[in-house]
This record gives sequence, structure tokens and C-alpha cells, in this order.
Amino acid sequence: MKRAYLMEMTIFRDYIKQLIGVGFFVSIFVSAGMGSIVAAPAILTMMFFMMGCMSASAYDEQSNWGAFRLTMPVSRRDVVLGRYGVIVTLGFLGMAAGWAACLLILALGSVVELPFGLSDAIAFDEGMFLGAVFSTAFCMALGSLIASIETPIYFKFGQNKTTQWLPMITVLLFVGPMLIINGTGILDNGSMSFGNIASLLGFIETPVGVATCFAIFLAFTVVVLGVSAAVSLKLYEGREL
Repeated sequence: MKRAYLMEMTIFRDYIKQLIGVGFFVSIFVSAGMGSIVAAPAILTMMFFMMGCMSASAYDEQSNWGAFRLTMPVSRRDVVLGRYGVIVTLGFLGMAAGWAACLLILALGSVVELPFGLSDAIAFDEGMFLGAVFSTAFCMALGSLIASIETPIYFKFGQNKTTQWLPMITVLLFVGPMLIINGTGILDNGSMSFGNIASLLGFIETPVGVATCFAIFLAFTVVVLGVSAAVSLKLYEGREL
């Protein structure tokens, strides 16, 4: 696994540098445009999880790299686990880039007066920090969920065929849960009252609530990627290249 992981990281070394640079500036402009640092780390975290999945799979189709790689001293199991290692690495690099950009903006805002009143708009406070941490954790879970669904499909069908299915997969992923909720009548039968929702939101806004949510989302990320890796191993073992 380590050899396959290092091979992947070597191939995508320059791409990762470019992606981190782009993500860094995206974080700055998102924070400046929204007048808040809350969304920037979350956006970068989810984007990097998704890009790690799609970009690595796209490279497999270039110059038959996916087939040539198997002539090297790596097994298919190593390839799959190495790919998931790259996805996780990119996801956390995106998180780090987003937070680094936000800290830079906060530091600049405390030293010099930023244009358009941004220094006052992005002034650091506990609520903003907790919101940024929660949104980052949520988007980490969402990005890992998307990557965990798409990666086995890439390993089974390859980049070209998978891109034909992605629109439908995306629709099912985001619309399907809403249809299930509406169909089961969970929101109509009073099982989720506004009082319960308000209590839950109130708990989430506390430091303990944010820490709890972060732990839950992190555990969710580990579980979905672990299950996805197991599925990918089965699918990739039976695929003919």
C-alpha cells in the first residue's frame, strides 16, 4: 500500500501544489465576498475530497496508466488502498489550506484596515469560530460521502463510463433522501417537532455540541470511506483492464 500511495502522490505532486494554491485563494475571496470566514474552510474541504477522487481516476485513463501501473510491484489491493490514502490526504490538505487562508485574513485584518469594511465584518469571535468548525466537519462528512460513492464506480467502470452516470448519481444522492423523508411522513407526524429541532440547534451552537458533532462527522467519514474501500477492492479485483 505504501508504495502505491507514494506513486500516486509523486504523480500528483505538481497538481496538488496547484490545487492547494487555487484553494488558498478561493478561501480568501470567499471569505472576503461573504464577509465571514465560516464557509471557506468547509468549501475547500469538500472540494478537495471530491477532486481527489475525480482527478486521480481521470489520470488512470491517460496513456493507459491504470493498466501499466499493475505491471509494477504493486497489487490491486495496494492500488485501491493507495487511492483512498490520496483522497484522504487531499481532503485534509484542503481543510488545512482553508484554515490557513482564513487565519491569514484575520491576521491582516488585525494589522491593517481591509477595504470595504472587511476588517470589522470578519472580526474573530467565538460564534464565528464554532460555525467554521461545524461547517468544516459537516462538509468533510459530505465530501467523503460523495467520494465514497463515486470511487467504487470509477474502479469498476473507469473514467469514461463513470462520467456518464455521475449526473444521475448526483441527483439520487441529493434528491433521494428528501423523497424518502417526504414519503415516510417523518416531518408530518410530529416525530420531529420544532421544539426538538430548536433544542438540537441550541446544543450544536455550544462548544461541547460542536466538538460532539465534529467527532460524529469524523467517525462517519472513517466508516463510509472504509466501507467504500472494501467495495472498491471487490470491484477492482474482478475488473479486466
